[in-house]
Amino acid sequence: MRCEEVVKGLKVLYVEDEDEIRELMEDVLAEDFALFATARDAKEGLTKFIEGNFDCVITDIQMPEMDGLELAAKIKKIKNVPIVLLTAYSEKERLFKAIDVGVSKYLIKPFTPEKLLNVLCEIFMKEDTIPLGKDFFYLKSKGEIKRGEEMSKLTKKEKILLDLLLESPEKIVSLEEIQQAVWPGGDFSQNALRTLVKRLRQKTYKELIENFSGLGYKIKLNNS
Repeated sequence: MRCEEVVKGLKVLYVEDEDEIRELMEDVLAEDFALFATARDAKEGLTKFIEGNFDCVITDIQMPEMDGLELAAKIKKIKNVPIVLLTAYSEKERLFKAIDVGVSKYLIKPFTPEKLLNVLCEIFMKEDTIPLGKDFFYLKSKGEIKRGEEMSKLTKKEKILLDLLLESPEKIVSLEEIQQAVWPGGDFSQNALRTLVKRLRQKTYKELIENFSGLGYKIKLNNS
């Protein structure tokens, strides 16, 4: 999947006390995600994180009252989400502490919005976690669907079909392509395919897979 397809289902919280930087990032990156919320300090960031359901947190390290490392530690106790730390420091001591807290990545200031976007792509691709929308994530290597703490294991055929649809999220995957991938032995039927799609929808959400009668199916990643 392309970078924009990986991140567009994410709900991201960006914590930065410098107004100009925070507003710039929001202006440039907001449309790339399902949600790009901002906070002007760690206290506000923690409150928004508790109230929201974020998939990733980006936070500056140097902030008044509570710094980014303290915020990261508190967030990790609530929910184990990837955290990107923004720092103007290069001291080893600070970076070692960031590792202890469980920070996924750090970025040295200054950086571009494109660099930040690439870092998020790298994190979620590395973790083999694909956002499907509506708080659903596909753990590709495990063949599981995750929503909050709930996990659903995919069958072999369900995984093959989902992988196939995700390879080309902008196009209709033909019935012939599905047959060759999922039923290479030739025991294909329309009823079997409909049942397979129904099971995948039950483990995710109905709108994820769109049917084009007589043509095939298309995945529709939902950003809401």
